[in-house]
Amino acid sequence: MSDTIRVGLLGITHPHASARVRALWEIDGVEVIAAADDDSRLKYFTDKYDLQAREIDDILGDDEINAIMVHSKSRDMVPHALRALAAGKSVVVEKPGGGTVADLEQLRKAELQAPDNLVVQVGYNVRLAESINRAKDLIDKGVIGDVVSVSARGAALAGEHLTQHLNQPNDMGGVLWILGCHMLDALVHVFGAPESVNARVHKSAKLSGDASREDSAAVLLNYPDMSTTFSFDGHDRLEWFESSNITVHGTHGLIEAGVLPQRLRVFVDEARDGYQAGWTEWTQSYFTPPFARTEANKFSELPELENISNFHTEMRGWIDSIRTGAPIVSPVSDALTVARIIDACYRSSTDRGVGIDL
Repeated sequence: MSDTIRVGLLGITHPHASARVRALWEIDGVEVIAAADDDSRLKYFTDKYDLQAREIDDILGDDEINAIMVHSKSRDMVPHALRALAAGKSVVVEKPGGGTVADLEQLRKAELQAPDNLVVQVGYNVRLAESINRAKDLIDKGVIGDVVSVSARGAALAGEHLTQHLNQPNDMGGVLWILGCHMLDALVHVFGAPESVNARVHKSAKLSGDASREDSAAVLLNYPDMSTTFSFDGHDRLEWFESSNITVHGTHGLIEAGVLPQRLRVFVDEARDGYQAGWTEWTQSYFTPPFARTEANKFSELPELENISNFHTEMRGWIDSIRTGAPIVSPVSDALTVARIIDACYRSSTDRGVGIDL
């Protein structure tokens, strides 16, 4: 497929909506045409990003629009995606891809039944950070030997767990579901699905009121031959992913991968595969602009994103899949695995951390 890709948006109130629009602007032969939302801030968004404000039916019925980005409330993500697929349009659905496991199962079923020329991608892009993929490559090559244990951390900016966006009534969870999913997806990307999950999901009476859900979690992801832990904190004072990381211990070394800034520290016990014995460090950037804008953002409850480096990679992947059939960079099958993991976390915690099989 070599013709121009014309994109429409269904939903604009998620801060990732503008990030993806700006990322698509950088790709030759791609035009972002229009957006639809029943929110009163639609005109503000379309004026700011030079789009047409239209109705959902109008966008889906436009034969010139052949791709759809879904940035609606979680409960509407899958219905919008199904309508887009039925209209013959490829789709990227903002993570976590819906409000419940059942939503992701429905999206996966629709993907399997869709024509081969239609692409369905879920908006996970932390997995596309160069640091994460460098780490994955080193692990796959056995540079640090056999993996023995993994510890990962995810974080949300302090106070975000109180927002309406992270407490949508139809969602199966709060900040762990909406933001903790990022690092869990990165773990699934690198290591695949665990066999079972043990978890304790916490809510602090000092920091969270009746209107909000969980604010932290401690999780064991149980694989056959390694120990994996994931801790999540919704009270971090650093920029969103600044303190999120993955540490991998192997029989011959270790790897530390950070997301913001993208950074990698590798230790090997002896020279191997181009790495000298001892430590090697790499940092892509110190991210001079903040990850989230500081000025008022009138179309979303959350800050609008300033640094969109991972979105460039994500959107190029989506467009390449549409045009050439390239592998999908963030498939629905992995998003479904993440949903099942987080659902297992909630179920495990209600029974004092009992193991839940996936």
